Amino acid sequence: MSVREKQLHGIILVLAVALASVGGYLVASIQQSRGGQPSQPGSLYTPVRVVYAEQGEGTQLKTIVVSGLGTAAGKPNQAELRLGATTQADNAMGAETKNAEIMNKVIDALKAYIPEEDIETAYFSLYPRYSSYGETIIGFEATYMLKVTTTDIESVGKLIDVAIDAGANRVEGVYFTFTKDKMEELNTLARQSAVADARAKADIVASSLGVKIVGVAGAIEETTYSYYEGWRGAVVVPIPTPAPIMPPTELEVSVVIKITFMIE
Repeated sequence: MSVREKQLHGIILVLAVALASVGGYLVASIQQSRGGQPSQPGSLYTPVRVVYAEQGEGTQLKTIVVSGLGTAAGKPNQAELRLGATTQADNAMGAETKNAEIMNKVIDALKAYIPEEDIETAYFSLYPRYSSYGETIIGFEATYMLKVTTTDIESVGKLIDVAIDAGANRVEGVYFTFTKDKMEELNTLARQSAVADARAKADIVASSLGVKIVGVAGAIEETTYSYYEGWRGAVVVPIPTPAPIMPPTELEVSVVIKITFMIE
């Protein structure tokens, strides 16, 4: 064996001893970190365990998930009107100017009957008008709509009359709703009903399964309620107010609550 081969042989031997020592150190360190427990065959890592402290180590949370429906009804005490004007002119400035003149008169007329804060801008648009073949702009059209809110349900027809007399030529809808305070009151009643409904369903399920409800892990609420649409249309020329708009006797608020019950 040449001198060069002897040197290479010696280097390889030293590296082998070093690697063996490092490997033994790593295995000992891993075992020590596990409290002296030996590793499973074929693996240096123990399985991961999910622990739920509230249920005890190593025990998964057992639950029943149900949805409860609650409702509460009340007489609507607020109305929302959508009304305004559409104007046309040869150019954009002309259409917008004509519209502004009409809507200023409409707003001033409405302010004589309801507070200014109950009159809001709901929508504004300005579009070009095209020829029959859609190739040439022949003018512009401006539309301005207001949302008018009132708690005087009986005045809805009167407000429409006032707006039309002042120049409004669009009435797009009347919606009966609840004030914020009334809505919160009905939501509270509906929530209580939904929780009671969910608990009743969960009791039936638990009894059928032979388990016991021991707590609540979580709950999610979904609240829905629909506006009552008393009358809807798009009036584009001043016409007499339609037949009296009668509000519904009751509107219903619905609440759905999904509850996760813990069982044992």
